[in-house]
Amino acid sequence: MCPNGNADLTRSLIINSAIQIIGQDGLSALTAGRLIEQAGISKGGLYHHFRTMQEVEIEVLERLLQNLTMEVNAYPDPNSHEEFLGCLEKMLFDYLIENAENSRALFAFMSEAAYNPKVKVLLRNLSDDLILNWQRQLAILSPAVSAASLNNTAQIISTVHIGLMTRFFITEDQTSLRLYWRGCKGMLEGLLGIVHGYEKPAGRVVQDLMTGTVS
Repeated sequence: MCPNGNADLTRSLIINSAIQIIGQDGLSALTAGRLIEQAGISKGGLYHHFRTMQEVEIEVLERLLQNLTMEVNAYPDPNSHEEFLGCLEKMLFDYLIENAENSRALFAFMSEAAYNPKVKVLLRNLSDDLILNWQRQLAILSPAVSAASLNNTAQIISTVHIGLMTRFFITEDQTSLRLYWRGCKGMLEGLLGIVHGYEKPAGRVVQDLMTGTVS
């Protein structure tokens, strides 16, 4: 029996190797044979830690979500709506470009969510946590805005992020992605009441949202 420290290292090696495989070639490429070869372990070593490949997949997703959550939590709370959007932009591009392997692997699980209830629950929980965090930050910046309006804005931000991630992995073009983000950012600035660097009073933002006008 391996000491706990060695067992933990082997388990981590298996998960990191699985992330590399999924990030390079997709979820369908994650087979026991490929994982054993990538991690440099025996078949017995793999199944000592995981009873099935499905268990490997779920732990990989949990690791990816944990890493992403840690990255998000590392950003300080913004002091203005403009800082808020700046953090969103940095978080998005840091994750997609600087952590390309992890983001590719996470993207691979998104379609799997349509068929796998466990994957669906884990991804939904991440989405809910991100939305709640954005809503919390916006509530600090716009205390007079209703919780419903803040939640709607946070939901839109979540949709924009998913759309940008999808667009990136379809085109793999950073220039195109940044241009697309610029358009999305303009839309979000309208929702948040930022016009040419000026932030409208919170009550005016709500009024514009209700009437569909941005001036």
